Amino acid sequence: MRLLDWGEASISHPCASLVVTFRFLEEINKLPPGDPWFARLRDAYLEPWGRGLTGAFALAIRVGTFAHTIAWARQRDALPEEARAGFDRGFQIVLRRAVARTLE
Repeated sequence: MRLLDWGEASISHPCASLVVTFRFLEEINKLPPGDPWFARLRDAYLEPWGRGLTGAFALAIRVGTFAHTIAWARQRDALPEEARAGFDRGFQIVLRRAVARTLE
């Protein structure tokens, strides 16, 4: 059996794909945002493209956070009313992360 999740598929900067990974590490693994693991993961991800891309990576993550939020909003709009309360528990986390990115 194979399961493909295209719920957040989009055409975007390739680094934006780590938005969900970073969110998972913070929420599930309880890593604080400044944990060195994030920089190590970023550097490993960027290695094939070369040096000097940390600024582009930071921008891609910031923009990707908004794309992620918009995808969630579109999914929410497609849900029946009775399913929204459960969905909103996760959505509020996504919204908070996007708002926090506006302060950077």
